[in-house]
Amino acid sequence: MSAPLSQLLEHVLEGEPPLGDEAEAVMRRADTLRRRRTQGILALGAVTAVVIVALGYVLTSTLLAPRPATVKAVPTTAGIVAATPPPIASQATPAPRPTAADSVLDVIEPLIEDRQLRVVAGSAERGGGWRRYEIADSDGRPRGTVEVAVFDVRKKWCFPVEADSDKCARPDRADGLEFVRYDDVSDPDRQVRQTIAQRLDDDRTVAVMAAGERDAGAQRGKPGLTGAQVEQVATDERIFDAFGKRENCEDGCPDFPTPVIDQDAD
Repeated sequence: MSAPLSQLLEHVLEGEPPLGDEAEAVMRRADTLRRRRTQGILALGAVTAVVIVALGYVLTSTLLAPRPATVKAVPTTAGIVAATPPPIASQATPAPRPTAADSVLDVIEPLIEDRQLRVVAGSAERGGGWRRYEIADSDGRPRGTVEVAVFDVRKKWCFPVEADSDKCARPDRADGLEFVRYDDVSDPDRQVRQTIAQRLDDDRTVAVMAAGERDAGAQRGKPGLTGAQVEQVATDERIFDAFGKRENCEDGCPDFPTPVIDQDAD
């Protein structure tokens, strides 16, 4: 018992490897296990990420995909053509009625309006070779008429002279037209301004007359156009062109103080 303890336990450690080699082996195994554990964790994380991405793609494709359109079959009958029924007469929109243009009025109306007068709506009258319009002031009181007529003078014709029916008046000329003014405002009951014009190239003659209102006093008895304005209308080529080639003032022709008579000149 008095021997050292190391001598007593010496036979127990016989055959065992040196302590230094065993410690290094333990450290190497522990390091290997640690590396394997780290690699496993990284691999598991990578697999998890791939799975998450795949699941997201699948869910997105499923939820956002458009719903398939539903096609309904339309029954058809072979050999039958569908026809649209005509509209009911009471429901159909009436077609606008064409309005006849009045080229004579287009020339006269602006001149009337410049004098603060107007052509009475719906008063226009017309016939073969003639037109008539009633004039009113701003208060609607009558101010006489304006009348226009065209004559087809075939024979040798001259402008009449009121004082002598056997003589011809010397006309004024303007742009292929001849014209003479016949103004008489001496009678308050029949104030008249008139111009007769003839187109030289086709022997058509136009008479334009503006007469005041009869028996209405000096003011309302004044014609709706001045003598110069009547002359302007009579020498406007649009007036000649407003009448048809075959129009000739006959039935219903206005009563002009200076008539247009087809006669031979001396």
